[in-house]
Amino acid sequence: MKKLKKAPSGLFSRSMNLLSMATKLAAREMGEKFSQTDPAQKVSAKIEQARIVVDHLSHLKGAAMKAGQMLSLDTSDFLPPEAIQILSKLQAQAQPVEAQPLIQVLRTELGEVRFSEIQQFNEVPLASASIGQVHTAMIKGQKVAIKIQYPGVAESIDSDLAILKTVAQTFLSFSGKQINLVETFAEIKDVLKKETDYLHEAQNLKDYNATVIQGLKNYKMPAPLDDYTSARVLTMTFEEGTPLRDWMTKDSSTAARTQIAKLVLDLYCREFAETGLVQTDPNFGNFLVSQSADQNSLAEPHPENLTLVLLDFGATIRYSREFRRGYAQLLKDLASDDAEVIFQSAVRFGLLDPREPTETRLAFKKMIQVSLEPFSPNLQPFKFTDPDFEKRTREANFAFTKALVYSPPPRQLLFLHRKLGGVFNLVKRLGV
Repeated sequence: MKKLKKAPSGLFSRSMNLLSMATKLAAREMGEKFSQTDPAQKVSAKIEQARIVVDHLSHLKGAAMKAGQMLSLDTSDFLPPEAIQILSKLQAQAQPVEAQPLIQVLRTELGEVRFSEIQQFNEVPLASASIGQVHTAMIKGQKVAIKIQYPGVAESIDSDLAILKTVAQTFLSFSGKQINLVETFAEIKDVLKKETDYLHEAQNLKDYNATVIQGLKNYKMPAPLDDYTSARVLTMTFEEGTPLRDWMTKDSSTAARTQIAKLVLDLYCREFAETGLVQTDPNFGNFLVSQSADQNSLAEPHPENLTLVLLDFGATIRYSREFRRGYAQLLKDLASDDAEVIFQSAVRFGLLDPREPTETRLAFKKMIQVSLEPFSPNLQPFKFTDPDFEKRTREANFAFTKALVYSPPPRQLLFLHRKLGGVFNLVKRLGV
């Protein structure tokens, strides 16, 4: 078995690692800036920059890796496919770390009495992510999943993000853009602070169950065990299921894939439109697929017997009724064919800076028109895998991001649209 890495810790070592990354990136950028304008050399430089980012952030985990995941998505239109492929490794499951330091966190957080009640602790993790790692165990005869936070992650959020913000701002200045990322990073910090408080996530589990899926068929989620939960340890009931990514690789029927896609879309609509409580992390690893206990496991399950198991509620955000009403009005305005109506509505909602030039406004209108196609009545049923739609979406997004001069990603929509984009990609991958 591959030797597991040590859990990252220490503010000084983390800062030195990030500063080393920044220095290497700056050197590459300056080398590209003053070298010949050979397109092949420029692509090669971007690929090497992506490799540097992944090598450093995947080792550090924590806020650095989490923010890097988001930034890698948001910069995809600026980078060549080879660089995007490298950055996508930040989106995959993180490399696991050795269990012993995490067991010490478990002992310290729960105390000797509760710790002694944990039996059959599996040191091989069930899942590994940017902030913590999940292990299975038994407590009083019940199988549980225990999420344990990496040492030093919560304490390093401020320093990690401060350095990453400087790096990102430097790259924007190199590209000639005057985009201020203060609010963007403030939102990332706010959500990450909540994600590293597992008591907050335990409450999210209870609220989401009671508010969003209570009484609904075909959805399940773990429940927290309060006596074995703290700010750095979250103990939950263990839920059976096949990871969604694995389930999609099997020879599942079109009806089964359509049912899962419907469950995903219905859930998002219920989250935002009806309840305002949204789990904003669209990672494929946050979904399992299971089937009814009475279903023959050797047979193809009837689509209606499939259940979507929901995991990871650290980045759950509650959106006010006022905000959601404003968003609904924004969508109505964006459906207009009037470029000025679209622009003014986008400015009021914080999507665009009023200083943006005409070129940016027209590119924004085009991007919105393409983005709204899946909702057009005359295009139903919509084929999410349509290569022509994908091409036009990519071209419209690229034209818009290239034309942007002043507008940062809107703070209030940063995580909501991260979830929406993830939902679209998930349904697209299902091929429905």
